[in-house]
Amino acid sequence: MTRFENIPDELRRLDQWVCANSDSKIPMQAFANEPASSVDPGTWSDFDTAFTAVSNGLYDYCGFVFADNGIVGIDIDCGFDDEGFVTPLAADIIGRCESYTERSKSGKGFHILLRGTLPFTGRNNLAGVEIYRSARYFILTGDVLLYRTLTENQPAVDYVVGKYFSDVMREGYGEYNGRIYSPVWSLPEAGRFRLRPEYPRIPDGCRNISLTSLAGILHSQGYSKAQIYSELIYANAAACDPPLDEREVRSICNSVTKYKR
Repeated sequence: MTRFENIPDELRRLDQWVCANSDSKIPMQAFANEPASSVDPGTWSDFDTAFTAVSNGLYDYCGFVFADNGIVGIDIDCGFDDEGFVTPLAADIIGRCESYTERSKSGKGFHILLRGTLPFTGRNNLAGVEIYRSARYFILTGDVLLYRTLTENQPAVDYVVGKYFSDVMREGYGEYNGRIYSPVWSLPEAGRFRLRPEYPRIPDGCRNISLTSLAGILHSQGYSKAQIYSELIYANAAACDPPLDEREVRSICNSVTKYKR
């Protein structure tokens, strides 16, 4: 089912559209009968051009290309179980993101689009979840489920990356070599211990996921919510370049500590 009118205006205003046929995953140029490229903006069009091509029967679907401009796409392959209920995995991610969600072309999965960023270009975790910020396109159906609005939710992106793509963060992304972010304790000097560890610099683009990782470590070690918040505030000021707004730090703390240890 395709309902183009449900696709958020914010997406339709962007010149990041291609077309596709129902029997192929190859993106096609809306203005020419030639393949498009997910990394070449010269092969993309505005939404109206793509929509007209589909309306005229030249193609079956419109596709949105992710172009590293603040929009993240999540693709959930198996969104429903054998009885037609939303799977726990899909419910977890959809409920966390609270942003535009549609059934995929197959009717078996979901696409979620939201504003945020990733510490890597994109990835398929080979367990039913994909996430991208660039060099990929989604065939959009407009077959909305629950959330119709494109929202900004970086903590949700960080949550999905931390839970479903933890292997990626160990493989070498970010200025701290992709390790799960943690403070560095110095050796005692002259019999004295530092009360606080050193926090490696956290660049823009890694701030949310790094502080989420730190909060998770502290939470698992038994720190109280107040203690975690205090340490996040300190790490944010000492290491984040530039520091996050205090409201975002509070949101990270609330998000992590609501789960049981």
